[in-house]
Amino acid sequence: MVRVVYADGPSAPRVAPDVALAAAGVRTGPPHVALGWTLERHPWLDDPNLTGVTYLGGYGLAPAIRDGRIRPLPVRLSAVPAILEFDPPDLGVIAVVRRGRGYAFSGSVGWGDVLARVADRIVVEIDERGVDLGGPDVCGNIVGEVDRPAVAHDAVVNPRPADDIDLRIGRSVASLLPDGASLQFGPGGVGEGVARALDRPVRIWSGLCTDAIASLHERKLLAAPVVAAYTQGGPPIRRLAEAGMLDLTSTTVTHDLSKLSAIPRFVGCNTALQVGLDGAVNLERVAGRPIAAIGGHSDFCTGASRSVGGMSIIAVRSTTRHDESTIVPRVDVVSTQRSDVDVVITEYGIAELRGVDDGTRTERLIAIARPDHRTALSG
Repeated sequence: MVRVVYADGPSAPRVAPDVALAAAGVRTGPPHVALGWTLERHPWLDDPNLTGVTYLGGYGLAPAIRDGRIRPLPVRLSAVPAILEFDPPDLGVIAVVRRGRGYAFSGSVGWGDVLARVADRIVVEIDERGVDLGGPDVCGNIVGEVDRPAVAHDAVVNPRPADDIDLRIGRSVASLLPDGASLQFGPGGVGEGVARALDRPVRIWSGLCTDAIASLHERKLLAAPVVAAYTQGGPPIRRLAEAGMLDLTSTTVTHDLSKLSAIPRFVGCNTALQVGLDGAVNLERVAGRPIAAIGGHSDFCTGASRSVGGMSIIAVRSTTRHDESTIVPRVDVVSTQRSDVDVVITEYGIAELRGVDDGTRTERLIAIARPDHRTALSG
């Protein structure tokens, strides 16, 4: 069976596997696909014959994961390049823009540079109207081109905007930042809440650059170009790139543990599905139902917890949309271990976990749970 690997991110390729195989001159039966972070719901993802794996799931893959046609792999984002090196695919599919006579990564690089290098063949999906954000050149055995298909409006998911709870959490995160901090945070309401709460210049070293992050440049709050492996947004990101303030690069840079831990005052701010009373974090599944994946979470938490002057923060709303507590006695699965979590923040306060034992951790985490859940957590 032919193995087809898609580069990932908000700008991930859209073309169906059979179209990519035809462009590569490969005639075969249904392929086995490997997908990364996929945010768009393409019609071919509903094919009942589609089978494969994912390194990071995402909105677009939720039905296929739920049906068992795409199986999540328990892997850090920083380890995906090593997996590709270990077992190179037959075909890689990468979204690009034209650059002179060659090609460049469009809005997402991720681990696509490694895919381009190790895959037996590469098909590039060209966005003729795409903007060159300064990503790396695409180098590999490119054997075919396809045009980037249009996508239906309802196939795209946008991050949830920040509400009052997210802004409260964001202000707590901002209050802990040291001067001269290098900061990482993700998309969604909590991430936007952090961005809006910032009032001092910071450096950004993150997996994803969003419009909320790009807007920091316009607020004169960026001390250096944003270093990121993915982008998600519109005009603010284009303006950031035009100003020379975006360094779009590979996850082999952004998620490298040695590089992260060597950054002084590096603060990783991530969220969770569940936080256990010992500080362990679950971001993969609840009640046996797969929801997300490890991704770069444990990379950034580990790197931040080792940074001199930095810290690893978990910023999470105290309850789910179903009013279930996100602070739980024990997480369903440990995605990031407790030793890599320094601080947990909810809208009810800050739990400082550094330098304290498990008993004190438990007390401090119960204190930031929603009040009507605290009695049950203390039992």
